[in-house]
Amino acid sequence: MALSGYLGLFIYFAIMAATGIALVAVSHLLQIAVKSDKYDWTRPYECGVRTEGLPSDRYPIHYYLVGIMFVIFDVETVFLIPWAVVGHDFRQHDGQLFWFVEMLVFLIILVVGYLFLLQQRVFNWGHEDKENK
Repeated sequence: MALSGYLGLFIYFAIMAATGIALVAVSHLLQIAVKSDKYDWTRPYECGVRTEGLPSDRYPIHYYLVGIMFVIFDVETVFLIPWAVVGHDFRQHDGQLFWFVEMLVFLIILVVGYLFLLQQRVFNWGHEDKENK
Protein backbone atom coordinates (compact mmCIF):
# COMPACT_ATOMS: atom_id res chain seq x y z
CA MET A 1 0.00 0.00 0.00
CA ALA A 2 1.45 3.33 -1.02
CA LEU A 3 1.41 6.52 0.97
CA SER A 4 -1.61 7.68 -1.01
CA GLY A 5 -3.72 5.40 1.17
CA TYR A 6 -2.78 7.53 4.16
CA LEU A 7 -3.53 10.87 2.47
CA GLY A 8 -6.74 11.37 4.46
CA LEU A 9 -4.88 10.72 7.73
CA PHE A 10 -2.15 13.21 6.81
CA ILE A 11 -4.77 15.83 5.92
CA TYR A 12 -6.55 15.19 9.23
CA PHE A 13 -3.34 15.67 11.25
CA ALA A 14 -2.47 18.78 9.23
CA ILE A 15 -5.89 20.28 10.00
CA MET A 16 -5.49 19.43 13.70
CA ALA A 17 -2.04 21.04 13.86
CA ALA A 18 -3.23 24.12 11.93
CA THR A 19 -6.22 24.49 14.25
CA GLY A 20 -4.00 24.30 17.33
CA ILE A 21 -1.54 26.82 15.95
CA ALA A 22 -4.37 29.14 14.88
CA LEU A 23 -6.00 29.03 18.31
CA VAL A 24 -2.72 29.83 20.06
CA ALA A 25 -2.01 32.67 17.62
CA VAL A 26 -5.51 34.16 18.00
CA SER A 27 -5.32 33.94 21.79
CA HIS A 28 -2.03 35.85 21.78
CA LEU A 29 -3.35 38.46 19.37
CA LEU A 30 -6.58 39.06 21.29
CA GLN A 31 -5.32 38.82 24.85
CA ILE A 32 -7.16 41.05 27.25
CA ALA A 33 -5.07 43.65 28.99
CA VAL A 34 -5.78 44.64 32.58
CA LYS A 35 -7.17 48.18 32.51
CA SER A 36 -6.05 49.12 35.96
CA ASP A 37 -3.98 47.63 38.74
CA LYS A 38 -6.43 48.92 41.34
CA TYR A 39 -8.98 46.12 41.08
CA ASP A 40 -10.91 45.52 44.28
CA TRP A 41 -10.13 41.87 44.98
CA THR A 42 -12.50 41.79 47.95
CA ARG A 43 -15.58 42.14 45.74
CA PRO A 44 -17.84 39.08 45.52
CA TYR A 45 -17.03 36.93 42.51
CA GLU A 46 -19.68 34.97 40.57
CA CYS A 47 -21.53 33.38 43.48
CA GLY A 48 -21.86 36.56 45.55
CA VAL A 49 -19.91 35.23 48.53
CA ARG A 50 -17.12 37.45 49.76
CA THR A 51 -13.70 35.85 49.69
CA GLU A 52 -12.05 34.98 52.97
CA GLY A 53 -8.32 35.06 53.43
CA LEU A 54 -5.63 35.73 50.89
CA PRO A 55 -5.91 34.62 47.26
CA SER A 56 -2.71 32.64 47.70
CA ASP A 57 -4.17 30.44 50.47
CA ARG A 58 -3.76 26.75 49.81
CA TYR A 59 -6.33 23.99 49.91
CA PRO A 60 -5.64 21.17 52.34
CA ILE A 61 -4.15 18.02 50.81
CA HIS A 62 -7.22 16.02 51.82
CA TYR A 63 -9.28 18.04 49.35
CA TYR A 64 -7.19 16.66 46.49
CA LEU A 65 -7.01 13.15 47.93
CA VAL A 66 -10.78 12.90 48.17
CA GLY A 67 -11.06 14.18 44.60
CA ILE A 68 -8.59 11.60 43.31
CA MET A 69 -10.31 8.81 45.24
CA PHE A 70 -13.66 9.88 43.77
CA VAL A 71 -12.28 9.68 40.24
CA ILE A 72 -10.65 6.30 40.88
CA PHE A 73 -13.76 4.71 42.38
CA ASP A 74 -15.98 6.32 39.75
CA VAL A 75 -13.89 4.85 36.92
CA GLU A 76 -13.87 1.47 38.61
CA THR A 77 -17.63 1.42 38.92
CA VAL A 78 -17.90 2.12 35.18
CA PHE A 79 -16.50 -1.40 34.68
CA LEU A 80 -19.75 -2.75 36.09
CA ILE A 81 -21.67 -1.64 32.97
CA PRO A 82 -19.83 -3.83 30.41
CA TRP A 83 -19.88 -6.68 32.91
CA ALA A 84 -23.66 -6.47 33.09
CA VAL A 85 -23.97 -6.19 29.31
CA VAL A 86 -21.91 -9.31 28.52
CA GLY A 87 -23.64 -11.29 31.26
CA HIS A 88 -26.29 -12.44 28.79
CA ASP A 89 -23.64 -13.96 26.50
CA PHE A 90 -22.01 -15.82 29.38
CA ARG A 91 -25.36 -17.28 30.43
CA GLN A 92 -25.94 -18.61 26.92
CA HIS A 93 -22.54 -20.39 26.87
CA ASP A 94 -22.67 -21.83 30.40
CA GLY A 95 -20.10 -19.38 31.73
CA GLN A 96 -22.33 -17.83 34.32
CA LEU A 97 -20.18 -18.97 37.27
CA PHE A 98 -17.00 -17.59 35.69
CA TRP A 99 -18.82 -14.34 34.88
CA PHE A 100 -19.99 -13.94 38.47
CA VAL A 101 -16.68 -14.93 40.15
CA GLU A 102 -14.68 -12.63 37.89
CA MET A 103 -16.66 -9.58 38.98
CA LEU A 104 -16.79 -10.76 42.57
CA VAL A 105 -12.97 -10.78 42.66
CA PHE A 106 -12.96 -7.28 41.15
CA LEU A 107 -15.43 -5.99 43.74
CA ILE A 108 -13.49 -7.62 46.60
CA ILE A 109 -10.31 -5.86 45.44
CA LEU A 110 -12.29 -2.61 45.26
CA VAL A 111 -13.66 -3.02 48.80
CA VAL A 112 -10.24 -3.99 50.20
CA GLY A 113 -8.79 -0.83 48.62
CA TYR A 114 -11.56 1.27 50.15
CA LEU A 115 -11.00 -0.29 53.58
CA PHE A 116 -7.27 0.38 53.26
CA LEU A 117 -7.99 4.04 52.52
CA LEU A 118 -10.26 4.21 55.56
CA GLN A 119 -7.52 2.67 57.70
CA GLN A 120 -4.98 5.19 56.39
CA ARG A 121 -7.47 7.97 57.28
CA VAL A 122 -7.42 9.46 53.79
CA PHE A 123 -11.03 10.59 54.20
CA ASN A 124 -10.35 12.15 57.60
CA TRP A 125 -10.43 15.93 57.33
CA GLY A 126 -9.04 16.45 60.81
CA HIS A 127 -12.34 17.05 62.59
CA GLU A 128 -12.16 13.85 64.63
CA ASP A 129 -8.63 14.57 65.89
CA LYS A 130 -9.64 17.96 67.29
CA GLU A 131 -12.57 16.49 69.22
CA ASN A 132 -10.41 13.81 70.87
CA LYS A 133 -7.80 16.26 72.16
